[in-house]
Amino acid sequence: MTVRTLGTVNTKKWLIAGAAAVVVVGGLIAGVVSVATARPASTAAAGAGTSGTPQARPSGGSRGGGTVVTGDEATKVSAAVTAKDSAVTVSSVRKNADGSYLVLGTKAGQNVFYRVSADLATVTQAQGGGFGASGGPSSTAVTGDEETKVTAAVTAQDSTVTVTAVRKNADGSYTVRGTKAGQNVVYTVSADLGTVTLRG
Repeated sequence: MTVRTLGTVNTKKWLIAGAAAVVVVGGLIAGVVSVATARPASTAAAGAGTSGTPQARPSGGSRGGGTVVTGDEATKVSAAVTAKDSAVTVSSVRKNADGSYLVLGTKAGQNVFYRVSADLATVTQAQGGGFGASGGPSSTAVTGDEETKVTAAVTAQDSTVTVTAVRKNADGSYTVRGTKAGQNVVYTVSADLGTVTLRG
């Protein structure tokens, strides 16, 4: 006579099924842990791509920094410059973030730039285009009828512009500096005066 031990057989089946379930659950937990661990790394990598060192801005992208100075303050700054050189005619004054000033003027038909300390005690002639928009090393100041015509070409395009300086470049085109709504603006004018372009 054969005696079947059903309890033992069922117990073995449950043990085998339980072991398999543990393996499956363990695999799932390991997968979740690995994904959770990987996310911060990928997030950090993405952050590094967007919050790293900023790219340098193109030169001249923001022309003439600071703010335009007018009224008594401009008069005092202009006086500080002309006290150093009475041959200078001041055409524009801008105030920098540190309180110092940048002064644009003309002398003997040439554009000149000065840096003035916040207390107006130190006046230093700056080299190159102080407002970031000189006509170039080979440009020359334009005066008389030619200047009048170039100025008219600019104001015909935008009547709110006040032209402060005109320079002629080696290729015959012109660089025109002016102010509009209290901000410095610079235009390039073609040699035939037919095209007037505002610089960015």
